[in-house]
Amino acid sequence: MPMLSRIQVYILKECLSGLILVLGILLLAILMIDVVEQLRTVGGDVSLSLVSAIRLSLMKLPLLIEQTLPFALLAASMLAFTRLNRRSELSIIRASGLSAWRFLTPVMVLAAGLGLFSSLILNPFAARLTQAFEFERSRLLQIGQETLAVADTGIWLRQGDDTSQYVIHARKVEDSGRTLLDVKLIEEQRLYDGRKPTNDYAFVRRIDAEKATLHEGFWQLENLVENLPNLPPEHRDSLAIPTNVDAVTLLDKFASPNTIGFWSLPRFIDQTRAAGLDASRYTMRWYTLTATPVLYVAMALIGALACLRLQRLGGTSGLLATGVLAAVGLYFFTQFSASLGATGAAPPPIAAWSPPLFVLFAALAFIAYREDG
Repeated sequence: MPMLSRIQVYILKECLSGLILVLGILLLAILMIDVVEQLRTVGGDVSLSLVSAIRLSLMKLPLLIEQTLPFALLAASMLAFTRLNRRSELSIIRASGLSAWRFLTPVMVLAAGLGLFSSLILNPFAARLTQAFEFERSRLLQIGQETLAVADTGIWLRQGDDTSQYVIHARKVEDSGRTLLDVKLIEEQRLYDGRKPTNDYAFVRRIDAEKATLHEGFWQLENLVENLPNLPPEHRDSLAIPTNVDAVTLLDKFASPNTIGFWSLPRFIDQTRAAGLDASRYTMRWYTLTATPVLYVAMALIGALACLRLQRLGGTSGLLATGVLAAVGLYFFTQFSASLGATGAAPPPIAAWSPPLFVLFAALAFIAYREDG
């Protein structure tokens, strides 16, 4: 016995064709807007050609697909069942004895499959390209003087300005990034060709400090040893190093959750916690990705349920509007819940899974009430 009947395969094809159409239109429109945005933002500071702007936007394309896929699935579900309704095929399917549970199965299978594909395959690919996009954008704008990264050996921070660069390594972080422990700092000075600055830097000094505390405008190093070229090491009790970051923006320089793929997130979360940093954003991101299939099924059911009413009975426009409002409400509820989980105000598993599960169970209850009595 086949998993899907011929009628269910037909409905699945209708949903797939609607998804391809809707996703193509959405991505084309978003891509055009994003190219203009790159020309306006990046092109406003440096000379940026149209080809470079398109290349930057294409790097964001997988991320755009990941973000628009649930809404494309919603619209595709509405489109597919609206077409079935207009051609009276939905009435014939009902008259043949096929229950709503069975003719809604194809769209649920499609949504669950797309959710798994988005989390397990699309997300890691989008994360790599998003990281490449941010690096390329920073390179074009000649920024990135303040970057923070976590590795197995601790954290690495790079800061500086047009004349000097500081590379800072710390074994551990305390006080939400304001205090670095077991610090090693290397200062480099930009080299000049006459009066023209070059992209080369020369070593100035190395500093090994027991602790570095971030204050407004400077790092306060304590119990340190300063090493200068051709000079013996010099021990100091304290030393101030200028910085243009503060406690608020320091963690904003940390890796964006969008640049870390699904498979890399658990290890990255462990490294972040071991470094003494708050990993709530990344934990929330991981649980959100695990809940993606449930979210997609909920979105697809919302779109389908809004179009199941026979057109001759009227009220189709009101149901469509209700479906759209429900989907938008689910999106904002999910984002609000995610913000609570990212800040630690709510447990990340509950914050990630509650909204899609609530809407999914509500949709299933509505089907049971309308179809089974």
